[in-house]
Amino acid sequence: MTDGTEHIEPAVVRAWVAETVRTLGEARARIDRANVFPVADADTGTNLFLTVTEGARAVGEVPDGAPVDAVLLAFARGALIGARGNSGVILSEFLRGFAGATTVADEPVGSLRVATRLEAAARSSYAAVAVPVPGTILTAADGAAVAARLAADAGADLNGVVLAARTGAHEAMLRSPRELDVLSRAGVLDAGAFGLVLVLDALCRALGVVAEAAGTDDVATDGLRPGPDRSLSVADGTMAPMTSGPADEDVTDVTPSTTVQRSDVVGPANGAAPEHAPVGIDGEFEVMLVVDGTDGTGTPAPSSSLADALRAALAQVGDSVVVVGEGVWQAHVHTDDPARAVQAARTAARGARLRQVCVRHLPTQVAARGLHGHAVATPGEVPEHGVVAITSAPGLVPDLARSGAVVLLATDQAPTPGEVLRVAVDTGARRVAVLPGSKDAAGVAREAGGLVGAGAGDLRGIEVLDAPTDLHVVAALAAATLGSVDDVVSLMRETLDDVRAVQVPADGALVRPALEGLLRADDEVLTVLPGRRVDPVVIDVVAGIARQRVPGIEVVVLGSGRDHADLELGAE
Repeated sequence: MTDGTEHIEPAVVRAWVAETVRTLGEARARIDRANVFPVADADTGTNLFLTVTEGARAVGEVPDGAPVDAVLLAFARGALIGARGNSGVILSEFLRGFAGATTVADEPVGSLRVATRLEAAARSSYAAVAVPVPGTILTAADGAAVAARLAADAGADLNGVVLAARTGAHEAMLRSPRELDVLSRAGVLDAGAFGLVLVLDALCRALGVVAEAAGTDDVATDGLRPGPDRSLSVADGTMAPMTSGPADEDVTDVTPSTTVQRSDVVGPANGAAPEHAPVGIDGEFEVMLVVDGTDGTGTPAPSSSLADALRAALAQVGDSVVVVGEGVWQAHVHTDDPARAVQAARTAARGARLRQVCVRHLPTQVAARGLHGHAVATPGEVPEHGVVAITSAPGLVPDLARSGAVVLLATDQAPTPGEVLRVAVDTGARRVAVLPGSKDAAGVAREAGGLVGAGAGDLRGIEVLDAPTDLHVVAALAAATLGSVDDVVSLMRETLDDVRAVQVPADGALVRPALEGLLRADDEVLTVLPGRRVDPVVIDVVAGIARQRVPGIEVVVLGSGRDHADLELGAE
């Protein structure tokens, strides 16, 4: 029997953080291949890895000698700001719940306290999701919390409680195909749940607990011990032990012809493509954004109901809604209308600043990752080239994202170098070309290039192209879709050399001379970006003047979504 006085030292937390990054880094490709829910975009492993990498970066800035709660809170906050994807956001909230569940400053984190923290982590994870779904990372979190509490109440020591939590999450993961039909059809376990098991496995190793320790007669873990066939340890640097199912349990009784008693329960070990059953995409775009409710000094403003308001507002415009944080929130939604999602968040934010608004096109992501009949890249293969588009025009975001770029929407403030680096990493490519859309953003993007290094995923370099306006960005991405992947950057450069742009008020007396100075006889396309307050009649006048001066020219009108009455005109 224990009195719960043994505790986790700050050094153990730091070791846990480092081990979590290492473990998820090794497992990311395998978890990616098992990712079919909520969208089969094969990036859950990468998202979890990048999320905890940002958490580790924040922990690295905590001075030596800081108490355990300071280290835990840094891990959680760094993960929150750097969270990627649905599972990454939920994991960041799990960590925040774990870090925040204390009533006395510097109280030792012993066995009873760890059980309480895991319960708080599970509750906050569930609360963050607008529509919780069983068979996911949420169920694994709950399994960990329930098992930890049972072990603590039975008198287990700290190691026994943590091992029980890992085992409880593992058992919940093994049940996931029975609870979520899409996993059953695909013949895989839930990728997010698998990631959480690895996070808890890393905590076990940081404490010096190994799976074989479950062979003791400790009643606290009796019936919960994983046994040799259920080990999730990757201490040997391989994934083989992690992916073997228990010999005494038919955990993939998911279809009459499918069994999980093999070495590929979370994806094929030989690198072959899993035969994923088709799954729906619950929104054309993934939108992630940060709502900053601090007062400018880092002090959180009152925010008791803001997260609920954000969650409800985003649920009206999309699915897979997750909102996490306190004072600073990370929001995630899959939607068909990014601009509407951003506006919903702005309304719910009640004056808090919106920043780090990142948008990806999910069908493009699914296609690139080799699901739904597309060719699968060699496991571990990293795309050479990626593109980031920066814009302040919400109306352009859908088309920019559909072209394959990861879009950073500048909202209440200019993007920071860290935010540009984040979206560059999100492309998943080694070399990223940034289309800045403004001179100020170009300078920020160059600063971001200087930040590339350890912790930047697969990113090795950033090139900032000469795209000083949104019109340049649109033209470059249009050209990029016409060539091969290897030619993308050169095609964009060539196109940008030919683009000329001007911005004028929507006044007939000013529009005609502006067009006369802009258009050339050999121009093929005139792109018009009107603000929301531009009269449609003026746009018709622009098109008429252009066709009169350059017969046969194509006039493309793209609403910028900006709240002004100006026209942006670009010719090429």
